Amino acid sequence: MVENNLKNLGETINSIRMKLDINQKQLAEGICSQSQISKIESGEISPYIHTLIKISKKLGINPSYFINQVYKDQFEFIAHSKELVREAIRKKDYKEVKRLIGKFEKHKCFQEIEEVQFLEWHKGIVTYYLDQNFTRSIEILEDTFQLKDSIQHTEQDIQILNSLAIIYSEEQQWENAKHTFIEAIAVYKKSIFITDTSILVRLYYNLGKLLYEAEEYKESLVYCDKGIAHCKQYHSNYLFGELLYQKGMNLLKLDGQSAGQVFLEESLFLFKLLDKEQNYEFVKEKIASLS
Repeated sequence: MVENNLKNLGETINSIRMKLDINQKQLAEGICSQSQISKIESGEISPYIHTLIKISKKLGINPSYFINQVYKDQFEFIAHSKELVREAIRKKDYKEVKRLIGKFEKHKCFQEIEEVQFLEWHKGIVTYYLDQNFTRSIEILEDTFQLKDSIQHTEQDIQILNSLAIIYSEEQQWENAKHTFIEAIAVYKKSIFITDTSILVRLYYNLGKLLYEAEEYKESLVYCDKGIAHCKQYHSNYLFGELLYQKGMNLLKLDGQSAGQVFLEESLFLFKLLDKEQNYEFVKEKIASLS
């Protein structure tokens, strides 16, 4: 690291530590000496990569925020490997997810707790969708959520709760799913360092969709509105159309066709604009069925 990077890194670590209301001795415990923490925070020394990773994880911060060009190659391998797993999840290719887990779980770069937790999280997903073992899947995900060495919860912890709630929803265990989504939202709001704000939109949308399925339309509408407001605040189209559609569906149940159709048409326009053809055709057919 160059001198300015060291100084900025030290100031950032100090700021986060102070917000968490812990002293240097508490942060250093199990990692290094208090004097080393002091020197890192003052920018006097450059921490070893394993020390920096342990500090970031204890603070509940994604290590990528602290990792600089000195450690780029190792970090990029981990980031690329995780993206391969997430891409397979998005494609619902659970056999590929299982293959990748087997490939990475013995790799030296995947032995730290955050990486072990990442693999166990996806193992829980695969256990449900591929092995069709609901009980075991829940056990894995609940244990994985507790697998951490940071003072605060991380973005990954929140996403594990999201997966857990979705699987409860798949089994129509509405109350368990609702409780877990609400817990995930609470954890998100307590976190002082979130880099991916789309997580909250995903939670609002998933909870709104769940409540609609459970015929709790008024409460569903509340979370749809929260998600829409979040999209507008961050100028994001992520799940914006889906939230508009879900709001419209709730209003169809609560206030009749005219109120709901307005939002269905807004979602239709947005899906057209974003070239989301499958969503566009689905909503188009829904609107036509109301005529």
